[in-house]
Formats: sequence, structure tokens, C-alpha cells
Amino acid sequence: MDEFKRQVQDLDVSMGIGETSRVTGATATQIRYWEKKGIVHPIRHGEGQNKRYSYRDIVTISFVKSMIDQGYTLAKAEQDAATHFTFAEALQMIVKERVHLVAQTAHTLTLNFGPLDNDPGYDVVAEVGDQVTLKRVPHQAN
Repeated sequence: MDEFKRQVQDLDVSMGIGETSRVTGATATQIRYWEKKGIVHPIRHGEGQNKRYSYRDIVTISFVKSMIDQGYTLAKAEQDAATHFTFAEALQMIVKERVHLVAQTAHTLTLNFGPLDNDPGYDVVAEVGDQVTLKRVPHQAN
């Protein structure tokens, strides 16, 4: 499970503009325009290689396209996307930095977030099933 956790944390998903257009429904022209506006930031993995759009860019493009399709302006879509990603990045940071152990049974996912900063003798554990339960349990060494 530790290897899987590391692989998920380090996952680098990216697509070219054609595939990004197909997946998001935005035209290549729209994507290039949004790039010029600084809404998305494609990367190149090497000199002379095509631009690649990260998972974050793909989600941003989908979000902006959806907002525009609903009648919002590009400025409003960009603003809402930035707010949305501030929240998403915080969740991603929690998962990357604090999830120490993941266990799953038939009906429950258990996430151990490691020791409490102000009481390292105890861990924070979330059990997710029909409901979410947070518990303070004695520290479990990994």
C-alpha cells in the first residue's frame, strides 16, 4: 500500500492539446487563448517537444468551459477557477503531506493522518463509510 500511495502522490498526468480538447470539449483555439490569458500553463517535458497540459490544467479548462457554457464571462470563470483551486490545492496538500496510512474494508476507508502536532502521542484517524468519523487514537508507528 505504501508503494501505491507514493505512486499516486507522484502521478504526473498530462495531455497534448488535441486530447485535452477532446476530453474537455473546449476547442484548441479556446485553449490557446486561455493560455495567452494566463489561465492555463502548459509545460514542455523537453526541448522541442509539444506542450502538455497537466491534470490541473485539464480540470481548469473543463471548469472554465462549463462556466462559459452557462453564460458567465471569461473573467468570472477565471476568478471562480482560482477560488476553486485554492480549496483543491489545500486538500491535495493534506493528502500528500499528512496521510500516513490508508486501509480499506468492504464498507469503510480508513485514513491515518499521523500524529497530532500538539499531542504527538495520538494520531488523527478518519473513517469514511456511510458517514465520516474522526477519531483521536494512540499513535501507531508505521
